[in-house]
Amino acid sequence: MSVPVSLELAKAHLRIGDDESMDRLVEEYLEMAFAIAEDYTNRKLTQEFSAESLPASIRAAVLLTLGTLFDNESDVLVGRSATTLPLTAEKLLQPWRVHPYSSDKDV
Repeated sequence: MSVPVSLELAKAHLRIGDDESMDRLVEEYLEMAFAIAEDYTNRKLTQEFSAESLPASIRAAVLLTLGTLFDNESDVLVGRSATTLPLTAEKLLQPWRVHPYSSDKDV
């Protein structure tokens, strides 16, 4: 899957620097972060947008989700769940969400 956020931007967000040893892991987490955003919005964001046209709010939500996935390698955390969308990411994606039962007139 090709995602509209570069590996370089993802690594900068995660503050990894030039370390290439984690590139494959970051790429996989980036794909997962987009899948989570697509699931929440009910849209194919990776098909709708390019790196140049991706709205800043979607980019920020994906990067926040990427950070959560990267920082929490386990689903079991004391006091929070790594499997849920971060609240800020959810708020950033809300305007882009397509409700499955709405008609074209409602959008």
